[in-house]
Amino acid sequence: MHEEGPGPGSLADVTRPEPVGLLDPATHTWLTRHALPGARLYEVEPLPGGFTNDMTLLRARPAGASDIERYVLRRHRPGGGRVPRNTCAVEVAVLGRAASRTVPVTAVVAADPHGRATGRPTLLYRFVDGLPLSQVLADGPASGEARDLGRAVGAVLARIGEVRLPRSGAFGDSSLVPDPDGAAPLGDLPGFVDRCLATAAANGPLDSADAAVLGDLARQGPQVLAAVAGERSLVHCDFNPKNLLVERRAGRWEVAAVLDWELAFSGSPLFDVGNMLRFSHEYPPAFAAGFVDGFRGGNGRLPDDWLRISRTLDLFALADILTAPPDPAYFARARAALHRAAADGY
Repeated sequence: MHEEGPGPGSLADVTRPEPVGLLDPATHTWLTRHALPGARLYEVEPLPGGFTNDMTLLRARPAGASDIERYVLRRHRPGGGRVPRNTCAVEVAVLGRAASRTVPVTAVVAADPHGRATGRPTLLYRFVDGLPLSQVLADGPASGEARDLGRAVGAVLARIGEVRLPRSGAFGDSSLVPDPDGAAPLGDLPGFVDRCLATAAANGPLDSADAAVLGDLARQGPQVLAAVAGERSLVHCDFNPKNLLVERRAGRWEVAAVLDWELAFSGSPLFDVGNMLRFSHEYPPAFAAGFVDGFRGGNGRLPDDWLRISRTLDLFALADILTAPPDPAYFARARAALHRAAADGY
């Protein structure tokens, strides 16, 4: 849902330390004494797109280094919302497990998971060069390039799904062992949709006709989703073009990093398939075909009814978006996706 950083910036004009007013004294001390001991901070600037956490780009010269390097400082805000968000400690553990399956993720440099030093749970990781996949797709790549992009993304999702957890459910702590007595973060689709509708703003854009469509689809959900109940793969849960950075390597597109793991949990990879294909009609047709090919080629399992299951799973996200939209444009896109699903019989 949330893009985590811009493209690379020029460092040529950085010659001396600049004021670092965006950093409070405690965070500055943690950075220069613990996270990057002895480093000199040169520039600090906010990053766009951090809707649930505060994101900051740092340019710093580590002690003993001759070059300035870039880092991202992620400061967690208090939890909230309808879907549980992972703690800083859990997110660090998730990044480690994903990296163990060669999933491209940001490299963690340091963490203050409980905010004991900085006052808020804080994560520092290396900046990753690359272009948001959303930008590349919006530029309208040729059919061959779009297919290559899709295959690369599908193959990465298959590797994420190779991370197996002890059981399905939300991560309670950094062990990544879901609580056997805890409810799945997204389990009861009709109940979740009902809660979204009940807590929607009275003057929100969702009208009664759209709410009825959403409710009807949700009530069909339990029967459809029985096929994936109990699956226990790592699920990103926000796997879409704005959370993937891509770059060209040896003339081919590859995924440079999968960003924003704060919603990750243990469940079915088809959550992420549905998320990626939610707005597939807006992308070059070859991208969606390549994505499916890449997922299958990477040993990702697609049951016979995978499209219906993945679209049904995506109703969790659509219900949240439609009843608490970030902006009118995104609401309109989500509403169109809802009605496409209804028209297709899902």
